[in-house]
Amino acid sequence: MNSLKYIFEPESVAVVGASPTPGTVGNAILSNLLSSGFQGTVYPVNPRHTRILSIKTYESVGAIPDAVDLAVVCVPREAAEPIVQQCADKGIKGIVLITAGFKEIGAAGKAMEERLITICKTHDIALIGPNVLGVINTHGGVRLNANFALQMPNAGNVALISQSGAIGVAALDYAHQHNLGISKFISIGNKALTDESDVIEYLVDDAETELITIYAEDISNPARFLKAAQRASAAAKPIVIIKTGRSARGAIATQSHTGALSSSDVAYDALFTKCGVIRVDTLSHLFETAKGFTGLARPKGDRIVVVSNGGGMGVIATDAIEKNGLRMTTFEQRTLDALEKALPPTANIHNPVDIIGDADEHRLDRALTAIAKDKNMDALLVSILPTGETDMDAIANCICAFARANPSLPVFANLLSLDPEPSFVRILEKARIPNFDFPETDVRILATLIRYAECLRKPKQACERMEVDKKRVSAYLDSANRTGRTHLTEPECYALLQCYGLKAVDYRVEKTLDKIVEAARELGYPVVIKIISPDILHKIDAGGVKINLKNEAELRKSFEDISASVTRHRPDAQIDGFLIQQFFSQKGLEVIVGTNTIKDFGPLLMFGLGGTFVELFKDVAFRLAPLNRQDAVDMIMETKGSKILTGYRGQPACDMNALVDCLLKLSQLVSDFPEITGFDLNPITVLAEGKGIVLMDAKAILSIPPLLVDKPLQAQVNLQRE
Repeated sequence: MNSLKYIFEPESVAVVGASPTPGTVGNAILSNLLSSGFQGTVYPVNPRHTRILSIKTYESVGAIPDAVDLAVVCVPREAAEPIVQQCADKGIKGIVLITAGFKEIGAAGKAMEERLITICKTHDIALIGPNVLGVINTHGGVRLNANFALQMPNAGNVALISQSGAIGVAALDYAHQHNLGISKFISIGNKALTDESDVIEYLVDDAETELITIYAEDISNPARFLKAAQRASAAAKPIVIIKTGRSARGAIATQSHTGALSSSDVAYDALFTKCGVIRVDTLSHLFETAKGFTGLARPKGDRIVVVSNGGGMGVIATDAIEKNGLRMTTFEQRTLDALEKALPPTANIHNPVDIIGDADEHRLDRALTAIAKDKNMDALLVSILPTGETDMDAIANCICAFARANPSLPVFANLLSLDPEPSFVRILEKARIPNFDFPETDVRILATLIRYAECLRKPKQACERMEVDKKRVSAYLDSANRTGRTHLTEPECYALLQCYGLKAVDYRVEKTLDKIVEAARELGYPVVIKIISPDILHKIDAGGVKINLKNEAELRKSFEDISASVTRHRPDAQIDGFLIQQFFSQKGLEVIVGTNTIKDFGPLLMFGLGGTFVELFKDVAFRLAPLNRQDAVDMIMETKGSKILTGYRGQPACDMNALVDCLLKLSQLVSDFPEITGFDLNPITVLAEGKGIVLMDAKAILSIPPLLVDKPLQAQVNLQRE
């Protein structure tokens, strides 16, 4: 696809459908282009007029005598296709198609849109739209405002990508009200040819853009988005996104715990985590985050100092710091000594520092000077309320001077005023010091900034590849495909896992009662007995499981009970035998590890506390495959259960290394074989540190690709354990 420089950096623009009538789209776009101070040439195109807004107008694109970089097309839908073809014939390399009424209205519109795509692909044209608001580039050398709803925003370093034109209007209006400068704005609409990933790729290389904000209803290609967002992260250009649709769970695979807990929205969260994208829920959060990230410094840790002239504000800030998982700095003794000399006896010299309500800028300066060299401080929040003794502009200038003298320290402000438009706001904005109305907002944004900085500091890891037996796994999957099955039996699951270095608790597979009794003697009581049937995925629901059988009599009775229950619940089920397993009673922690394939995203891995309560408590974490070792560690540590795994209140720590290896091996398995669309290992018993893990149960769900239907069977699969 052609470069987006023809969209954002054109030297000439044709407005096709330009109009002299105020209130029309064609008039608004032309007016905005002219009033924005566009540095190139503008060509109105309308066959019914010779001049519009005092500019010579052309009857067609082909009639323009000069080369044209960008065409902004705002004609009726029926005229769009011939106009796009005229642009192609003219050699125009960028088109912004404002017109609506394409795939968003149904099949006929989609067919028209496909024809537009074909024209643009054939002629290497960068197409934005259809169904868009337009584009903006505030850079002084371009000054492009090619949209029909907004005046030129203030220039700045924040780019905004919006899938919705209406949200784009609201977002830019909010940015203007809060004095947030914009570098680029683009409404991508139907994303017929250019999507958010293409725009991110352009913005990563854009010198004027330091932060990228996005409103998205979907991500066209998650794999491409991942690569583009990782490039942005490598360039230290944060991406902050609102992705709507959290409440719409989409299609849920209810055949497994993992499927029941995962959804496309969970997959989006995992995608954003994988590439370091910051997800927020509201427009106010979007721009508050953007405002906080425009500060000049990145925090090196999570220890915060609060300085206030009101004890209540300091307490609120402290509560917010603890709630957001940050830490209050404990001052060094020399800092306490300096604060004691600098402040009156009534002041509080411990963090949060209270410089008392009658403080002026000089007292604030003395307090800041006293804490400036404290080695335990990673960020500073100054919260000042207006009083009769307080010159808020002087306070703001004091904070700015401190920030300049300490350029590596993030400084946030919470300055309040009874004036609806206080002048100190401009002072702080000019110095790029974030200022919010409430201290808890400062802390929330500061916490986001700290976590982003931690993400950037983490070393980039490659995915480990382990020696495995892929050939044998293929044989099992081919066997299932031959019989048209969509899930594997438990012994088959264990066999697949063993090919990838994951071993289940010792078991046997038998068909007759005498053989079952003999197997139990070999394994040693107590034992577990389970039905094996390709028609029964959830064995408990059919009464197909009995546990902790202590002797032969209990085993024989359980065999009869299971046979009767399965016959009653599933009389048509094919019975392949029974699995006899050691009843594992060694002390450990039960966890669940699973995967579920989400359309367009691929395998989504889940980790959480296991057993029957996983869906009730939902203490789970998700990541997209393939995982690297840090991903696996982060998944585990993200859950509340991680405190138990690492040793809680003197309890011995569990074998974290073995658990991490399990996640990596399962990740490799489902990445190597995408036809495995779901895999639940529940429960896994994690033993004490150095003792490993034990698989207690497994389920696998399949979706065999059509290309495997005629694939020759590679091996006869023996379900008996070798």
